[in-house]
Amino acid sequence: MPSRLYAVLVGIDAYPPPIPRLAGCVNDVTAFAETLKGRTPAGTLELTMLTDGAATRAAVVEAISTQLGRASADDTALLYYSGHGSQQACPPELWAGEPDHRNETIVLVDSRQPGCWDLADKELATLLTGVAASGCHLLVVLDCCHSGGGTRDVEEDVRLAPEDPRRRPVGSFLPGVADAATGGPAPGAVRGLTARWGGPVGRHVLLAACRADEKAKEVTVLGAHRGALSAALETALRETDGLPTYRDVLRIVSAGVQRRVVEQHPQLEAVDPDELDEPFLGGAVSRTARLLTLSHLPDGWSIDAGAVHGVPEPIGDDTTELAVYPLTSETTGAPLATGAVTRVLPDRCLVALSRPLDEDYVYRAVVTSIPLQPLAVAVLGDEAGTATLRDAAGAADSTLIALVDDPTGADLLVEARPEGFVITRPGVTRPLVPTVAGTGRESRVVAALEHVARWVRLSGLHNPATRLPAGALRLTVTTPGGPAPPGSLVELSYAGENTPSFTLTITNTTDQTLWGALLDLTETYGVFTDAFPSGSVALGPGESTSVSLSGEVSDALWAAGTVAVTDQLKLVTSTLEFDPRSLQQDELDVRAVGSQTVLRGGTPPRSTLERLLTRATTRRLAPAQEEAVADWRTDEVLVRTARPPVT
Repeated sequence: MPSRLYAVLVGIDAYPPPIPRLAGCVNDVTAFAETLKGRTPAGTLELTMLTDGAATRAAVVEAISTQLGRASADDTALLYYSGHGSQQACPPELWAGEPDHRNETIVLVDSRQPGCWDLADKELATLLTGVAASGCHLLVVLDCCHSGGGTRDVEEDVRLAPEDPRRRPVGSFLPGVADAATGGPAPGAVRGLTARWGGPVGRHVLLAACRADEKAKEVTVLGAHRGALSAALETALRETDGLPTYRDVLRIVSAGVQRRVVEQHPQLEAVDPDELDEPFLGGAVSRTARLLTLSHLPDGWSIDAGAVHGVPEPIGDDTTELAVYPLTSETTGAPLATGAVTRVLPDRCLVALSRPLDEDYVYRAVVTSIPLQPLAVAVLGDEAGTATLRDAAGAADSTLIALVDDPTGADLLVEARPEGFVITRPGVTRPLVPTVAGTGRESRVVAALEHVARWVRLSGLHNPATRLPAGALRLTVTTPGGPAPPGSLVELSYAGENTPSFTLTITNTTDQTLWGALLDLTETYGVFTDAFPSGSVALGPGESTSVSLSGEVSDALWAAGTVAVTDQLKLVTSTLEFDPRSLQQDELDVRAVGSQTVLRGGTPPRSTLERLLTRATTRRLAPAQEEAVADWRTDEVLVRTARPPVT
């Protein structure tokens, strides 16, 4: 039987007088419920929602005990509370667990009615101990204040209920509270977090909206009131590609909260610190791709991806470009606006828009272009030779190569010698290609550098903000010895004179049609795109296609002493049809490179991806037209082919 997620979500806005009403708590739990429904496998979510009048003390206690109590050791339990927090005087019998003689409480809809009480921290601890006794993974999310002076939104609507002035007798607490608070018997209890709960509590993880002395604030998201923590948590789960750990979630949530409000620091606590490195909700939520969003912050418009996500710095006027759409819409039509990244920060980027947008809304952004760094080439050696090479480089494509004086940090080195030019990588003495000599050698060196630059650009090409998940098109490699482990180097070897063969299978794991193309980037700077007759292949949901390939060490390389080569097979996945065949280039041959003619960019790009791929390889590109916006990603597998020498 698959593991299940048992969830109890409590949100209260409609408190009766004299407790102040709230605005965003029901929105919080309603949105989180939708997130859970969209991120959990079918049939695994057991959800109980208690909002406003249904969120009585008795109903909440029953839901925790009964609903969450169903979770077994293989399951996950979640309690999510959004509402008022408060305090109350602690009975003398429970002072042992409360140095300040006060209980922290959550305020339920009937808490202040005659004969009813808030749910005190010690009561909640006792309930959680009972749930945790089964060994389930337990998460508690509290989007409320936990001490005096707290509010939950930027307009200072009070989110801290007035303290209950009544003297509460110890007999009004749930059974077992007195024993637990004084260290007495509590089945399955683990001592820890006494500052939060006032006594020992079962194993669990707690995500709290703020520190005990801070205010839990509320923000406006798409015109709706939301708790700052709840909004940031929903965003973190919606946008995270993969299964984030609790530490990952805290980092993303903290950044999200602190971008919007001040003096609020979400807190993550666990009885067992090792649990903080486990997947959020114990892995009960399934993988999804992150959604790139654009929002207006105090320093202007920005996207929520930055240097840590791989967004490159602008290169002169060349920068990351975006198409902007409504948050919930598809990206097949005309965008609301376009944007250009002006500054890359660690966790986000500042953006200039082509037209004004409503600053109260959050928008969806799609990367349409990224800056392509030219290859830095340092020229060394003979003074006369370096001068002629610099003159020849004046006609080079400056978007592909840039000559630099300092070899430190250069991608390639070119040394001018009397016999010709030697191209090497920094720190590697073996030449990249044979010495370039003879008539017209300067132009052939420049052409060779451009050839290598195109290869390097394609080799490193990736989309730092794709919404397509890893493995959207899954690559499976089968060799004569069986399937290769995912992500591993595929190793092949000749059997005598016979080239080794293998099969590469591509499977669409998503619920939409995707197009895939396979680029073979060889060790000698060739780029081959002939795996599919039309360049790319369309795969519907669940569909697969297979390609039979072989590894090869050419006779020329083998005769020259090369006994192994590595090919980089790069899978480009797109939401729109595209043709990569203009990227193809032969192996680098410095004897003929100056006379090679490679036609690129002859057909106007049909999508933003085709334009980007064309820009990676040529200076001859027509002005941008109105192109369809494609989301895309790249994945790769390395194949090493060995051809042992004859003994």
